[in-house]
Amino acid sequence: MTHAPARGGPVSRDEGVFTQQFEKDLRFFQLLLLLINKSCPIKNVDLTWTALGVADLASGPRQPTGTTQALEDAYSRLLRCEQNNPNPRYCQIVAEQGGDLRCSISDRKAEDQAGRTGQTEVYICNAGLVDIVVPIICHGRHIASLHSGQVHTAAPRHSGFVTIRRKLPGGTGIDFQDLESAYKAVPVVSEEDIRQTVGILEMFAAYLATAWKRLQDAVEAQQRRLRDAHLEQKELAHILLEGDPGEAGRLRALSRSVGFTSYPNRVLVVRLVQEDEGGSASSLDLAFARIQSLVEELCAHLDNVMVANLRWRGICVFFVDAGPGDSKAYSLAQRILQDLAERSDTGVRIGIGRAKGDWRRAAESYQEARAALAETGSTLTFYRKPHGAAPALFSRIESVCQALGTRRLREARLGIQSIPMLANRHLGEQLVNLIAHRQFMISALETIVETIEKLGCEPSAVATLRSDGVERLELASTLFELQECWVSHAERAVDELGLIYSGKHEKLVERARSIVDRRLERGDRAAPITLSEVAASIGVSAGHLSRTFRRVSGLTFERYLMEKRVERAQRLLLDPVSRVSDVAERCDFCNPAYFARVFRKLSGCSPTEYCKNPIHARLRTMPEATTGFEVHV
Repeated sequence: MTHAPARGGPVSRDEGVFTQQFEKDLRFFQLLLLLINKSCPIKNVDLTWTALGVADLASGPRQPTGTTQALEDAYSRLLRCEQNNPNPRYCQIVAEQGGDLRCSISDRKAEDQAGRTGQTEVYICNAGLVDIVVPIICHGRHIASLHSGQVHTAAPRHSGFVTIRRKLPGGTGIDFQDLESAYKAVPVVSEEDIRQTVGILEMFAAYLATAWKRLQDAVEAQQRRLRDAHLEQKELAHILLEGDPGEAGRLRALSRSVGFTSYPNRVLVVRLVQEDEGGSASSLDLAFARIQSLVEELCAHLDNVMVANLRWRGICVFFVDAGPGDSKAYSLAQRILQDLAERSDTGVRIGIGRAKGDWRRAAESYQEARAALAETGSTLTFYRKPHGAAPALFSRIESVCQALGTRRLREARLGIQSIPMLANRHLGEQLVNLIAHRQFMISALETIVETIEKLGCEPSAVATLRSDGVERLELASTLFELQECWVSHAERAVDELGLIYSGKHEKLVERARSIVDRRLERGDRAAPITLSEVAASIGVSAGHLSRTFRRVSGLTFERYLMEKRVERAQRLLLDPVSRVSDVAERCDFCNPAYFARVFRKLSGCSPTEYCKNPIHARLRTMPEATTGFEVHV
C-alpha cells in the first residue's frame, strides 16, 4: 500500500493509491488465469470495465486484462503454461468478418443484464457458442465484468453450423469450409465444467469487489489527509503572516506536521500575468487554480518549502533560507518558472521578499515580495529598498516613529500628514511615478506598523492593519488615491497606539472611532454606519456607547460621524477629477443637495467653493445645538 508522504503535499495522479494497489490485484488475477488456463477446460477469461469503473480508476489501467495478456508475461513460462492464444480460432474469424454475427453484440446485452440483476449470465452467443459473464458489483454499482466461455456443451454438428452460416452476410469472402473446421474445433465441456467455472469466477468477482471497496476507503482516507494537510498549511501561513507571539505553540506543532525542520523565514509570491492585463473572472479563476495545483505539486517534493493560497494574498511560497545571499531563493523561483513553462502556457511573475531572522517577520518578507511585483513587470524580481530620494523620505518616517515611541502622538500625526507632499517633491507628481510612490508607501507603512507592534499594540489589530493596508495600497490606481489610503492607515496605526495610553472609556471611544474611520474609507454605500452596529462590533450596548462617546469626546456619536464624513469629502474634493455628486455618494450622503447643505454648515463654504479655494475652508466646531441639521444616512 502506498502511504501519504510525511509532509502534507499533494500526491500526483501516477502515484495514486487506488491505481497502484489495484494493478497489484490484477497482477495476482493474471496468475490465477494462468492456473485456470493450465488446468481448466475453459481456457480464456477477460476482465472488462464499465463506464463507472473506468471513471473511478482516474488514471488507472485502461487496457483489457485477461488470459491472453497473462500468457505474454515471463512468469507464464515458470508455470509451464501454453503460449497459444486461448481464444478459439473460430471466434477470431467471426470477430474479423462475421458482421452482425460478431459476439460483441450478444456479449453487451448479456453484460447489461448481469449488471441490472447482479447475477451471472450463461448464454448462447450470436456465433452459437456458450459464454459466461459474471458481474462485479460494489456498493450496488456495476463496475466491471468477468467474461469466459466460447465453448460447446455438446459435440458440434453440421446442422448447427448450417444455422450459423445463414446469419453471415453475403459476399464476405469467408472460406466456409475452414470456418466449419474451426467451429468443430471449439472445445467441448460438460455442464459440470460450466458450473465449476462459474463458481470460480463468482468467487474472484467477490474478491475484486472487496478489494475495490478496500481501496476506495484507502483513497478517501488519503483525500482526508490531504485536505487536513492543506488546512494545516493555510493555518500555518496565517500565523506566519500575523506574527502573533501567542501562537508560538501552535506554530511549532504545525511546522512539525507540515515537515519544516526550522521555522520558515522567507516568502515568494506567484502572480499571474493575466491579473495585470485584466480578463474575465472565470478565466482568471481557472488559470489560477491550474497554476496553484502545479506549484503545490512541485513544492510537495522539496524540503522546508510550503505553498498556501490565501484569499486576497495570492499563491505564497514559504521556505527556510538560512544561507547567505539570494542563491536559494533564486534557485527555487527558477525551478518554479521552468516547471510552469513546461506544463502550462499561463504566464506568471514571481516577487521575492528578503530573508528574515525571525518567523514573526515573515509578514514583512511577504509584503516585500508584493512590493517587488508592484515595482516592475519583470518575470522574476527581488525586493530592494528604494534609492535616490528615499533617504529624505525615510528620515521623515523615522521621525514619525520616534514621536510614536515617546508618546508624542499629535506630532506623529502631523508628520504623517506631511508625507504625501514630501513624496511628491522627491518622487514626482505624475502618474508615471505611481510605482515609486507605491513602493515607498508600502515600505513606510510597514515601518510604522512594526513600530506600534513593538510598542505593545494588540497583535490581531496590527495584523489586520498590516494586511488591509498593503492590499489597499496595491489596488490604488492614482497618486491621490494612494496617498489618501496611506494617510488613513498610518493614522489608524497612531489610533491603535493611542489605545495603550488611554483609560477604559477612552479606549472604548477610540475603538468606535477606528471602526467609523475604517468603514468610511471603504465607502460601502450598501451598509450605512449606525450607532447600534458600531456598539455591537465593540460588544457594548448602543446607549452605553452613546453616553460614553459624548462624555469622552464632547460630541455625540452622530455629530462625530457627520464630521468624519465631511472630512473625507474635503479630501476627495481635492482630487481634480472628482465631481460633487460622486463625492456625496462616496461619503454616504443621500443626495447632493443635502450634502451641500451639511458641507456648508461644517466647512463654511459650499463644495464648489471649496474646490476652487480649499485653503480658506475649515471644519467648524460650533455647538451641536446650533447646527440646525438632522442626520440622514
